[in-house]
Amino acid sequence: KGIPVSKPDFSTVSLTPLKVGALAVLSNELIRDSSPSAEQLVRDALADASAQRIDTTFLSDAAVSAGVSPAGLLNGISALSSDGTDSESLRQDIKQLYAGFITARNAANLYLVMNPSLAKSISLMNNALGQREFPGLKATGGELEGDPVVTGDNVAVDDMILLKPSDIYKIGDMGVEVSISREAMIEQDSAPQGASDTTTAASATLMSMFQTESTAIKVVRPINFAKRRDSAVAYIGDALYAGGAT
Repeated sequence: KGIPVSKPDFSTVSLTPLKVGALAVLSNELIRDSSPSAEQLVRDALADASAQRIDTTFLSDAAVSAGVSPAGLLNGISALSSDGTDSESLRQDIKQLYAGFITARNAANLYLVMNPSLAKSISLMNNALGQREFPGLKATGGELEGDPVVTGDNVAVDDMILLKPSDIYKIGDMGVEVSISREAMIEQDSAPQGASDTTTAASATLMSMFQTESTAIKVVRPINFAKRRDSAVAYIGDALYAGGAT
């Protein structure tokens, strides 16, 4: 007999190219005379700053800003309330987090994400015999009740997030691009007004790297992301196990 035809059910996720950028200016004297190299220190600091900006947005409940930044993973999702602060409450909270994934039959390959402070608090919990309750976890991550744990400083200290990486789409991430120039003209402002299609910047704020014996260092990381569906993420918003930091 003929094989029954399945009717696909799709939703649309649109991702437009976006980027995160950071820029700093150093005097050539500082680059030449510094030890260790100021150029390398500033370059690395800018790369770290761009990573922090991406993490902060990625792990937040911020709404999308069209053409500027994507919505955070927690946007549009209601936080679940913790069952308590002891080890049994933690297990109940993990069951809460799993419930939506199980209902959607989408509970494979999940990851827990939390702040190192929360992970450390959980790792210090002991049972009635004085033994570690969750020996697979430490501040840098590990495993909690069978699930891999990733920690990051830009996760809110009282958020415990469960997510499915394959349900989060990402485009354009080619890593950090570093550019250095001693001839550029820089708009010296922390909130620059100029753009290639609307050149409104006042000339008084522009500075020539060549004329002022300076070097501009710029880092850019093209990236955009979005959840495939809201059920890709769930989180506890008041996780304070074993008296964790508030």
